[in-house]
Amino acid sequence: MKKKILTIALIVICLAVVAGGTLAAFTAEGTARNVITTGKVGVELVEKHIDASGAKVDFPKDGVTGVMPGTSVSKIVSVKNTDAESWIRVKVETKITGADGKALPTDVVSYDVDTTKWQLKDGYYYYLKPVSTGASTDILFDEVAFAGSMGNEYQNCKTEIIIAAQ
Repeated sequence: MKKKILTIALIVICLAVVAGGTLAAFTAEGTARNVITTGKVGVELVEKHIDASGAKVDFPKDGVTGVMPGTSVSKIVSVKNTDAESWIRVKVETKITGADGKALPTDVVSYDVDTTKWQLKDGYYYYLKPVSTGASTDILFDEVAFAGSMGNEYQNCKTEIIIAAQ
């Protein structure tokens, strides 16, 4: 009988130890505090062109006039990093408004994007390497071409090339 009581007591003690350990595992707590600070990104869009004398100058604020079908316009686009090392992406959008104020198809305008240094993905051109502070990307494109197939509806139209760098 004493043996039976001793066995039952040992079983109860073992169960109590196991239950207490399990309870401790479920009620243990700790606190971790992680602080993550984001960096500051600053970019500057650089737009140049080759003027009539062959000099590389800032792209005119008022744009270029008198463009004819089948010709191209010098427009040299790059991005300067003004802050911490960053990855750069650029979105290029074209809008053409006819003389009557209506939107015209933009498939008559093309750019000579340097795809060895920039990759098109999700509507953005991504520069393929990080740009260090104060450095600039390689040129995204250096000219805008207008198709020779542009019809009379494009006479006196306004073409906007909207470039957003991030």
